Amino acid sequence: MKLNIILCLQFILLFTASCNGQSTDKSEKDIYNIGNEIEHFKKEPHYGASITTNNCSFEILINDHPVIKYKDNSGGGLSGSYFPLNWDITQKGPQKITIRLSPGFNQNTKSMHPTLMKNSGVQINIVKSLIDKDNSWGDEEEVKNYITPQKMVEGKEVSTFDGKNYFEDSFTFEANVPYKINTLENAEVLFTTDKDKLKALEKEVVTKYNEVRDIYMKGTKDDLANIHYDKEKRLAQQMYLSSEEIKNSWDNDYQFRTNPDLEFFDLKPIEKYKITFYNKGKLVSLEKLNNEKSALWGGFKKKGNDIGTTTYIQLYLYRPKAGNGLKLY
Repeated sequence: MKLNIILCLQFILLFTASCNGQSTDKSEKDIYNIGNEIEHFKKEPHYGASITTNNCSFEILINDHPVIKYKDNSGGGLSGSYFPLNWDITQKGPQKITIRLSPGFNQNTKSMHPTLMKNSGVQINIVKSLIDKDNSWGDEEEVKNYITPQKMVEGKEVSTFDGKNYFEDSFTFEANVPYKINTLENAEVLFTTDKDKLKALEKEVVTKYNEVRDIYMKGTKDDLANIHYDKEKRLAQQMYLSSEEIKNSWDNDYQFRTNPDLEFFDLKPIEKYKITFYNKGKLVSLEKLNNEKSALWGGFKKKGNDIGTTTYIQLYLYRPKAGNGLKLY
C-alpha cells in the first residue's frame, strides 16, 4: 500500500511539473531532432545586410538587436561584409535598422579621434535571396540601399556629422517571411531605472551567466543542449535549417571542453562588465568594458594547432511572463 502511495505521489509531481512548463530536460539527441519540429515553406526568403564602413566605430542593430558592434582600435573597417538578418526577424512586415557611429582610430596619433571625420560613414545594402529546391542560393534582390547622410563641400561629398562625437540614424525595410516567432511578445520588460531593482536584476543576470559558465566548465554536452535547445529551435525555424544543417551547426559551432578534437578549453570568470539592454528592454546581456563583447569569454586550442582561439559566448537573457527565471534567447 505504501509503495502504491509513493508511486502515485511521484506521478502527481511529474504531471504537475509538466503542466507548469517544467518539461523534461533536453539532450543532444533532441537538438539533432529539431529538424522534425520546425516548419518548411514553399518560399523561404533569406534577408541579409552587406555592410561597408569607414573611419568610425559603429553599432548596427535590427529591431533593437545587435547585428554587429565594432570598436575601431586599428583604423580598420568593413568592406562589403555580409551579415544574415533572419535570426532577428520574428515576423513579416517592416524591420528597423539602427546605425550608431562614434569616432574611429587615428593611425597617426595611435589614439581615438576626438570626433567623427569628413570621411566617416556607413553603407548598408539589404538583400533578399531564396533557396532553390536543390538547396542552392538563388539570385539576390536588392531591397534597400542606405548611405549615412552626406553633403557637398567644395565639390566633394562629405559626412553631415563631421565634428560630432556621435551620430544615430535609422531606416526600415519590408521583410516577407512566412514564420512568426512569439518568444519576446510573451516576455517581461527587464529594463528599469530603479537602482535597487537594477542591482537585483544584475545579480540575477550574473548568476545565470555563471550557471552557463559552470555547464561549459563542469557539465555535459547534454547539459549544454538543455539550456540552448529553445534558442536553437528558434534559429532553425528562422533560417529554415535542415536536419543535417542543424547537426553540423551544433557539432561544429559549439566548442565544448569534452570535444575530442580540443587540446585545451577555458572560460574566464565573469568580471569587468557592464549590463546592457536590447529589444525594448526585454533582453539583457553582460558586455566586457574594454571591447563591448560578451562577458562570457575564454579560449580553446584544437589539436595540431600551434595557437589557440579566443571565443566570446554571446548570451541574451529574457524572462517569460509566465515564469520567474531568466532564460537564454
